[in-house]
Parts: sequence; C-alpha cells; structure tokens
Amino acid sequence: MDNKTPQTNPMSAIVRVAVIAVTIALFLGSALNAFTGQRDLAVLFALAAPLGISAWGFARGGHHEAALVLLCGVLTVVVTLVLALNPRGAQDVAVTAYGGVVLTGALLLTRRSFIWLIALVVVSASTAFLIDIYGLSSARTGLHTTWAQFIEFLVIMAVFATLGRFSAEALMGSLGDANRASMTDPVTGLYNRHGFNFHAAQRIKSHKGAIGTLVLADLDEFRRVNVVIGHGAGDSVLREFARRLLVAAEGHVLARIGDDEFAIFVIGFASEAECEPFARKLHEALQFEFSGVSVRSSTGYARYPRDSHAVESLLLAAEGALAQAKDHATEPAHFAGPADRI
Repeated sequence: MDNKTPQTNPMSAIVRVAVIAVTIALFLGSALNAFTGQRDLAVLFALAAPLGISAWGFARGGHHEAALVLLCGVLTVVVTLVLALNPRGAQDVAVTAYGGVVLTGALLLTRRSFIWLIALVVVSASTAFLIDIYGLSSARTGLHTTWAQFIEFLVIMAVFATLGRFSAEALMGSLGDANRASMTDPVTGLYNRHGFNFHAAQRIKSHKGAIGTLVLADLDEFRRVNVVIGHGAGDSVLREFARRLLVAAEGHVLARIGDDEFAIFVIGFASEAECEPFARKLHEALQFEFSGVSVRSSTGYARYPRDSHAVESLLLAAEGALAQAKDHATEPAHFAGPADRI
C-alpha cells in the first residue's frame, strides 16, 4: 500500500499560469492606457480583468477546459473592442493577439471547444475588420484596413489553427486526453488516486442525499507475488484484478490508489442495508486463480453518508475497516465493515 501521494496534474499548473499571466496583462493594459490618456481602452481592460480572475475558480475546481475557454473568450472580446476603439486602427501588433488566442486553443482545448473558439474568433475579427474597412472605427491616424488585409488575416489564422492543432494532436493530445492521462493508472487503465478523488467527489455532488459505499480491496502479499513470478507477470495479475472489478462494478468509480490497493465508490443505493452485500460480492469476485497463482485479497468498506460526507475522510473510514480485515487472526474471511457510529 505504498505510493499513496496524489499525482500532480500538469494541466492544472498550465491553466493556473495562464490565468495569472492573462490577469496581469489585463491590469498592465489598463494602467498603460490610463497613463497614455486612452480612457476607453483603460476602462475596457479594467472591466475584463475580473473575468480573468474568475477563471481561477474553474481551475481550482479542476475544470481546466472551462477556465481556458473563459480566458480565450475574454481575450477575443477584448482584442476585438481594442481594434474598434484604438485611434490607430487595426494595427498588426494588436491583430497578432488573435493568433495567440487561436494557438493557445489549438494546443490545449478539446476539438469541440477549439471549433467553437475558432468560430468566435472569426466572427469577432470579421466584425472588427469590417468596422474599420467601412470607416466606423475610432481610427484617426493612417489608412483604414483594406479587404486584402482582411483576407491575409484569415489566411494567417488558418495557418495558426491548422499547424497548432495538428501539433497538439500528434505530439501531446488535447486537454481532455492529457487530463485523462493524469487521472489514469497506466497499468490497469482504472483511475489513480487523483482521478478517484475527483470523480467520487463529482458523484457525491450530483447525488445529493443518496446512499453509497466506498470499498477498499488490497491484494494479499502482492510483493511476494512479484518476487515469485516477476514484475511483468505481477502487472498481469493487477490487470486481471481490475478486469474483475469492472465486471462486478461496471459504471461505478473504480481506481488503483496504491501499489496493491484498489478503491470502488458506489452511490445510489435504496438503503444502507445494500452496502454490505455489495462489498461482499466484490470481495468474493476478487478471490481467484490466475496463471497458476492463487490471488487473495482483503476488503473493507465504509458507508456514505453515515461514516463520512467527504471522499478523503470516507477513505480513512474504509482504511480502518481494511486494516481490520487484514488482521487475519480476528477476521479469517479477510472482510470487515466500519464500526457503527452513533
């Protein structure tokens, strides 16, 4: 039961850095425009800054894509209004901001969100360009944008989008792929501890007032199994263990949260009396023969919400039951439930 430290999600770091960078840029843009006497632009940047900060809430809640979509949307709207209000017209430096938004979306968003972002950028940029082409913008210096420049802009955006998206899908995958990878155990394909905590919490939020159970199953003497048959064959035992879990508890939250420890969270029982029979069914399914090895496990469970209302504390309650189940002198069946609480 080693290696219980939650994995750090790289996407979380990327998104939080993006939120900080965009928020700082908006504040600096507001200050710079105020200093140069362009009050309309200063107010625009100041109003956009809190929207950038609000993306932090999505990031902290694990909704990384929602945070990025909000950031990209805010930047797109800000750039469009800047192009319309800027007394110098649609300058090349400002227009390249669209390219940055498109490239960020191409590298980090899922395909569906990226398509919506492209549509927003095209509509917004077209609006800004048409306003300038027909002389309706605030431009007071230089020539207005021409149709040729507008077409050139669309071509450049198409290149940014195509190359960025191709690179993302070929080398890194989309945000959804990366996020799933950060939550998945590479050996069994089940969730890891981070993924289990996240998805179990989501189930609790979406099933208010429901009854459930968290079951922990631990492979007995798995280190000895690794020594006897080798680590490669040991991984095959883990995959077979996971397969049996999927058959017995399909549709529920399943995870490998340690070297030899698995967690199952189920919610939606009609009564608390269903928790123990379900846990026993899992326990029986996880005693089997595989490639000449007798695989045995110990199982403990905790009840939701009776033993705890939160995932982490529910895990602790189940750990207590599992520790009792592993005391084979007092629990020869290798199965135990939580102590009743008043």
